[in-house]
Amino acid sequence: MVNTWTYYLFTTITVIVYWVIPHSWRAYLLTLAGFLYFGSYYPREILLLLVTALVVYLWGLVITKRPGRWLLAAGVLLAAGNLAYFKYRPLLVETYNWFASWKGLTVNPGIHKIVVPLGISYFTFKMIHYLVDLHRGHIERHRAIDFFNYIFFFPILTAGPIERFQPFLAQSQNIYGFEMDNLYQGLPRIIVGLFKKIVLADTLAIWAVNLNSPDLTAGQYWWAMYAYTFQIYFDFSGYTDMALGVSRLFGYRIMENFDWPYLSRDVSEFWKRWHMSLTGWLRDYVFIPLGGSRGQLSTTIRNTFIVMAVTGIWHGAAWHFLAWGLYHAAGLTGLRLYRRCVYPKLSRRLRFLQFPAVVPVNVLLTFHYVAVGWIFFACNTRQSLHVIAAMLGL
Repeated sequence: MVNTWTYYLFTTITVIVYWVIPHSWRAYLLTLAGFLYFGSYYPREILLLLVTALVVYLWGLVITKRPGRWLLAAGVLLAAGNLAYFKYRPLLVETYNWFASWKGLTVNPGIHKIVVPLGISYFTFKMIHYLVDLHRGHIERHRAIDFFNYIFFFPILTAGPIERFQPFLAQSQNIYGFEMDNLYQGLPRIIVGLFKKIVLADTLAIWAVNLNSPDLTAGQYWWAMYAYTFQIYFDFSGYTDMALGVSRLFGYRIMENFDWPYLSRDVSEFWKRWHMSLTGWLRDYVFIPLGGSRGQLSTTIRNTFIVMAVTGIWHGAAWHFLAWGLYHAAGLTGLRLYRRCVYPKLSRRLRFLQFPAVVPVNVLLTFHYVAVGWIFFACNTRQSLHVIAAMLGL
């Protein structure tokens, strides 16, 4: 969607109008632009999104005047309703059909009739963040149009990052005259994103698709795994570059989402560098409310598995995404146990573990752990196990 000529024609017209009209009109223009952009792809779903956003905003007014956990919980469930219906109803129907066919019961064919709007996970998390931070008193007074501009801001509507309302509002209120630096910073970022997506990611996809082939050699599966590992990075970070570049044309500096994640020294560091806006969201609105890393080790491990399960299912409504999330939960748990129970004793006996020369080894091991995990992300669970077994020569 964001790498088509129609998107950039639409963006060019919107940018020109944006800088010509008075400052007080710009939030209305961007809201309308987001509405038209999303509605052009999902004409029926856009009305439901608009109604949901309106109800969430009104619910936020209620929470502000009468703060309470039950009201907040109801608002969060309301915001998550669209996500549950569009994205996870097919998963539940598919699971039911599997059990039904196994038991000889009637199969529900409705799974094929549901169209999942692109970006629904992003604006759902933005709405939940908005309600929770209102409840916590972290959001100052603002106009209704500021909220709708935040939800419908089209450069980041369908592929993130998950920007927070507070910095977005602050920028909306302080962007006045056009600055050439926005053009100088925005256009190169867009070009880099297009290069990553069209040249690198799409080329690597030719080999990455082989992960779903049933009968390949171990070497071919290894090559496909490496290709997919870099394809998904260039694809996702390329979209992020384009989103940040287009946002900059309007004067907005949206948060970064990637920081050389494949140079991470361990799995924990990887999640601080990969999809950083999602990691931060899950930390603030799931992990910490559950208790975070405070308390007993078993509680921390439980919280880690819950968060990573949410991470997996958030990416896609299929069981193999859950397997991918749990795979990373196992890696994070293993790392925590190693740091707490093994490393203190081992480092005293094996002094070389403290040397800087060990860092490249850690990076290489982390990269391969993450790369194997992408197999679960790209393939269904059965195919994932088949690929890994073939790679190991089993």
